Amino acid sequence: MYMLCAQNLLKKDLFRLPPDAFAKISVDGSGQCYTTDTCKPTCDPQWNQHYDLYLSKGDHVTITLWNHKKIHKNIQKPTSGFLGCVRLSWNQIQRYKDTGYQKLDLVKLNPDDPVPIRGQLVLSLLSQDGTAGVSSQQPSPLPDGWEERKTENGRLYYVNHKTKTTQWVKPTK
Repeated sequence: MYMLCAQNLLKKDLFRLPPDAFAKISVDGSGQCYTTDTCKPTCDPQWNQHYDLYLSKGDHVTITLWNHKKIHKNIQKPTSGFLGCVRLSWNQIQRYKDTGYQKLDLVKLNPDDPVPIRGQLVLSLLSQDGTAGVSSQQPSPLPDGWEERKTENGRLYYVNHKTKTTQWVKPTK
């Protein structure tokens, strides 16, 4: 998943600065949870961050947006600082996968919640190999001097031992 940005977030306080927004991405029931960097005050935060999510059939992804300035201020209100969320069902994940950027409207955590919500989240869902289907071809070999490795999150990267450099994109001849 590539988290690009949020747009048009609602300022909750009339005379205050825009929110210090960050997003929390979780795969429901799996324990996978990631948090973006906090963007200082803006109603249009830009993260440009990549996250590797390991999904099984039937999994759901929930992305919640929060105002970092507000989340610790009011213990009695667990939704203090909540800016909105996007819930992606398995079917939506399959529909959006490998189709480019999606602009999704933020919604409330609970429909009965009186907290006003406004804004959109822009993200892109990519399958691990960047293709929508399963390829029947054998993977192409790496050029001499290259090695494929994985980050601790499981994202593939490539090491060029000749130049002592790394890159995300698989090298070709």
